[in-house]
Formats: sequence, structure tokens, C-alpha cells
Amino acid sequence: MTETVEGLASKANALRAEGRHGEAINILQTLTARDPDNLIYQHNLAAALGDVGKFREARDIISSAISKGLGRPETLLVYARALAGAEDFDQAEDTYRTLLSGSADDAVAHRELAQLIWMRTGDSKKAREWIDDTIKRRPDAIGLQVMRAEITGQMGDADGQFSLLKDLLAKTGEDPQIAYFACRAALASKDFSAALELGSRAVAAAPDQDEVVAVYVTALLANGEAKAAETAINGLRARHPTNQYYIALLATAWRLLGDDRYKALFDYDALVFSATLDTPRGWSSLQAYLDELEAGLDDAHKFQAHPFFLSVRHGSQIPSITESNIPAFKAYAEAVRGPLQAYVDRLQKGDDVLRIRNQGGYKLLSAWSVLLPPNGFHVNHVHPDGWLSSACHIRPPVEDADEPKAGWLKFGEPGCATDPALEPEFFVKPAAGRMAVFPSYMWHGTMPFHKGTARLTVAIDVGADSARP
Repeated sequence: MTETVEGLASKANALRAEGRHGEAINILQTLTARDPDNLIYQHNLAAALGDVGKFREARDIISSAISKGLGRPETLLVYARALAGAEDFDQAEDTYRTLLSGSADDAVAHRELAQLIWMRTGDSKKAREWIDDTIKRRPDAIGLQVMRAEITGQMGDADGQFSLLKDLLAKTGEDPQIAYFACRAALASKDFSAALELGSRAVAAAPDQDEVVAVYVTALLANGEAKAAETAINGLRARHPTNQYYIALLATAWRLLGDDRYKALFDYDALVFSATLDTPRGWSSLQAYLDELEAGLDDAHKFQAHPFFLSVRHGSQIPSITESNIPAFKAYAEAVRGPLQAYVDRLQKGDDVLRIRNQGGYKLLSAWSVLLPPNGFHVNHVHPDGWLSSACHIRPPVEDADEPKAGWLKFGEPGCATDPALEPEFFVKPAAGRMAVFPSYMWHGTMPFHKGTARLTVAIDVGADSARP
């Protein structure tokens, strides 16, 4: 029986929600071919193409829909994102402002406009200008005030973020939802006792909200309450057994408690694997491929500052490189195929949180590039939605006798504060064309470096799959 167009549209939405963007795009292309005058299908197709980094295609489709009369705020948001991804930054900013002129309370659009200006200029005052002006006109827009505080923190002013949220907390009568955001800000500004008090208040009001419980757990860890943190994390793990961040938090509690289960999860010798990229078809040697990839990535990194809510600091990031039309970018999926499959084969099956998901193959979920100039770094982090992750140096930092391990990958140092503080346990020395593969739940970041050329990497997330690519 042939599916109805309504059924296909619902299926495409479900596939996008599951991260199965390629399948969703195929369905949406079928729908737009069947009904080329349906502007909603065009909107959805453009949004799905944007999900995988096909920004120029998305821009052309959504621009056509707008010219035919589709002017909803959500359509302008898709258009602005596509323009930014297609490097038409001025028009993207104009589109965000047009959207906000009619939807002043749209916190997502405010965040994305501020982020675009920040990444282009590194100017925090200029990036916050539009949201500051809007709040002056709309002083009761609580959501915008929360977003302004979050933006402030993402641009490096943790104390300013906490100050704004403390003021907002007082203004709203100690609203427990605001207490959640204030707890996060207190942690960022290293006021750990305040964070625990705020986190306790937030979780008492919303004990079933996972994000509230998770930030309360980090407040417990920061205050040395590892046993209480373990209890709270077990509830999160029961509801989300594959969430890599929750696994990392549980492992951190175990490390603080001296529990041997930590050592099994963070068994670096068994679970961190370094390998050289394969030479993709079309290049005479790996060096020839790396040279072309390096030149293309250098050209693609257009921004001056880091994006919000990611691990990069004082650097830039570009998404979805394997969805690009640039041959060297598209070929990266082939370059990692051998090393990734070798890792999966070496891992084998088991009953722990990593091996239990091993189905014999893998699926590349996402690939992105990061450029870190001297003094840039990655904060310690995990990849919540992955199974395996990898970082590959395309251009490593210059070795410096005065700065041991400059720019090296480090593992084991938590991305949340702990009492006592926990140090990194394992390091991987960068080398051009060498990728490190590891479980997505492993805390990892970079050692500082202050000299030489910018460090250029490609990172990926991989899901478990029964198919061997």
C-alpha cells in the first residue's frame, strides 16, 4: 500500500528527530517533487539540508519559498542559518534582524544572531547589542534575560553571567527554573557552595527534568559529594543508558570514590587507539591528500571566535565537512574507514556500556573541523550522542622544548569541577594524519600551547551499526 503524503511527511519529521537526516531528505525530495507548490515541504526540505551542512542548496530552496509568500518566523530562521552556512554573513545578519523585528521574544534567533556577530568579530559588546536593546524595550521578557546571561558566559564572562542571573533570580522571587540557570552560572564562576544551594532548589522543584538533575549532579561533584552524585546519576542512566555524558558523570563519581569500575570504563590502553588515515581514492599518497585537505580547511575557516555551547575556546569550528562538495572534505569518510573498522573489530563484543553496543560495524554521524591558534584550546568534554569519537590532526602544533605536551590530546580530566580536583591521566601526541579513536564518554581536551602555527583538526562521532561501511 502506498503511503499517504501526510504519512510520508510525518515519517520525515520522525527521521530528522532521530538524526537520520539522509533518509529524511530523500522523503522530503519525493514530497516536493510530487507537490512542487507546497511551500511547507520546501521549508522542511531546506531545514533538513541545513541539518547536514548543505547550506547552499537549503538557501536556494528556502529563498524560493519566501519569494512565493512563505514568510513565517521559523522560515526566516531556516533562511538565516542557510545564509550563514553559505558564508553570506551580511545577509544572514539582516535576515535575523528582520525576523526579530517581528518576533522580538525569539530567544533562539537572538542567540544565533549574537553568535554570528561574535564569531565574525570577537566583539562581545557588539554581539550583545541587539538583545540588550530588546531587553531595554521589553524588561519583563524573562527568557531573553536568561539568554543574555547565557550568551555573556559563552563569550568568556562567567562572573558577568552569574551576576545577571542572580539579579534575575531576585527579580523573579527565587524562581526555581531560574535557579537551574543560576546553578550553571555559579559552577562556571567557581562559586561551588552557591551552585549546590541553587542546584538543590532547582532539583527539588523539578526532580524529573533530566537537565536539572544533571546540573545538580555536577554541583554535588564540585562539592565533594560523590556518593550523592552517584545515586542521582544512576537515575539518569536508567532513563538514558546510551547518553555518553551521563556515563562520564557516573565514571567521575566512581573515580572520586575509588571504585574499580572507573578503571574498566577508562582503560586507556585497551580503549584509546591511534591509527594513520587511509589514502582515499583519487590521491597519489596520504601526504598529497593531507596537503589538499589542509589547504581546503584553512580556506573554509572564516570566523574569528568560537561558537557557543561547544568545547572550542579562542578558535573556530566548521560543521558537516563530509557533506561538503569539496572533494577532499567528502573523502574524509573514506580516509577513516579502515581505522574505524579496525577499532570496532579489535573492540569485540562484551557486556559493558561500550562493547554491548558493538554490532560489528559503525555509522559516521558527523564530522567537523576545528582551527585553534596559539592560546586556543578545547575544554574537557565528551560527545553525548556518540558511541565512538575521533580527533585527527591535519596540522599539529609545533613541538616546543619549553612547553612539554603543547597541544597534545589529554584524557581523564573531567569537564566539571570536582573536589578533590582530578588530573588528566593519559596523553596522545599529535602527528599529521594520525587519528585517535576512543569511547565518546571519555573526558578529553587539549593541553595549552602558545607558539607556532594554528592547530588544525578534524573530529568525528560514530554510532554503532550492524553494517560494515
